[in-house]
Amino acid sequence: MNTVLIAEDEKILRAGLRTMVSRSGVPYTEILEARDGQEALEILKVRQVDLLITDIRMPKMDGIELVSRIRDELDYSPAVLVVSGYDDFSYAVEMLRNGAQDYLLKPVERERLYNAIRKVEEQIVERNAEKEAREREYLDTLRQLMMEPDAKGDEWRERLARYGGDFFSGPYVGFCSGEAGVVMPDSVLKIRAVGSVVFYASPESGANSLEGKLTLPIGKSRVHRGLEALHLAYREALEAWKVSFFTGDLRMPRESSYKPLNVTAEQLAGLIGLSKWQDASRLLRSESVRVAHGEADPEEYARLCGRFMEQLEKTYPELMVDSNGKFDDLWSFDTINRYLRELEKWLEELCVRTSAAFSDFENRQKIRQAVQYVQAHFREPLNMAEVSNRVSMNYSLFSTLFKQYTGVNFVSYLQNLRIEETKRLLETTDWRVSEIGRRSGFTDDKHFLKTFKSVTGFSPTEYRKSRLLLERKDGEDG
Repeated sequence: MNTVLIAEDEKILRAGLRTMVSRSGVPYTEILEARDGQEALEILKVRQVDLLITDIRMPKMDGIELVSRIRDELDYSPAVLVVSGYDDFSYAVEMLRNGAQDYLLKPVERERLYNAIRKVEEQIVERNAEKEAREREYLDTLRQLMMEPDAKGDEWRERLARYGGDFFSGPYVGFCSGEAGVVMPDSVLKIRAVGSVVFYASPESGANSLEGKLTLPIGKSRVHRGLEALHLAYREALEAWKVSFFTGDLRMPRESSYKPLNVTAEQLAGLIGLSKWQDASRLLRSESVRVAHGEADPEEYARLCGRFMEQLEKTYPELMVDSNGKFDDLWSFDTINRYLRELEKWLEELCVRTSAAFSDFENRQKIRQAVQYVQAHFREPLNMAEVSNRVSMNYSLFSTLFKQYTGVNFVSYLQNLRIEETKRLLETTDWRVSEIGRRSGFTDDKHFLKTFKSVTGFSPTEYRKSRLLLERKDGEDG
């Protein structure tokens, strides 16, 4: 509960009750005090009180009259606990009939008061939960009616009959805006619409006041009457809000004759493919100006943005992981300037990634060509400078990427190819070892013999003999 009011003319008893309430363990915000029923009623009329603890016998106005006037004069009903002496028991029973929740005999026992307060707190919590549930159901139904374009059918009429009496009895105005962040008057209906848009409905007399509480962009409907017009009021306010999204000022509904946009999603995506994100951004900004001037349809612009992102997703799926659909829905942003500003930054980063990816692809192609060239020409005199020049790549970059691609450096890769060729010729020909070395790409006999033995553990002659012995053994076993 929020506020407790203690009405007791005896100061000591009042202080004692205050102390016990504060120690009851029930959460509260404030404890107020009144010296008599008249003072208590004055407080109740200007403050929302959750629990009233009142004595029966008090000067100016006793507890019986206080409870009776609460019932007749207030538009809400606080929970009431009666504190009475034994001689006042019959009066306490009468107060229970008039709405009091419980009575406590003086002197008040701490545990009895605690239990009574806890019981009241449970009732308040339950009552508030029921009230919130009813309000949610009411607003959910209003939202369905607001979003429903067809006002015909039994279900619609049933809802109108169910809630029509709670709706505005007079003329009202609808607004579309963002979350206001301020407490709205009870007369204002607040209904979550789509994305970040909230629909507010206010009696016509309070429309100007509500307008001052809302933040741009703001769309305002015409004046309407009745729940049947709720959908129309919402559509008018929403369409006006979409224009305000581009203009940055309050907009009212108006008839418009729009012209087609001058750019397509495919054209924008093509510019990104050429790393011309600035040109794509300029085109989007140019079209947004046409929308702001009423020349183009805001909704068509929003669809253009959505299709643009779809095209990028299809073309660069592996590079779109950081977007998370953020730019798919234009209306999820608060203004066109915010959308375009964040989109431009993201497009620039995307173009950096696409350029890097293209460079990576191009480099991989070059390394693949270099490997193919080495495989075809390893028997000839070769060095890394010659091969890197052949594929038009910087020497240092070629060295790094070649190792990444093959797993070994250029010299080792070339040497392995020549050793494998040497082993093949030793096994399949009777050529001299020196001839085989030259045919495998080794130009120096001494270097050839040393390299072969360091790699295989055998001299070329030993390797040939070992292979011949192995072949004979395999033949005999066969």
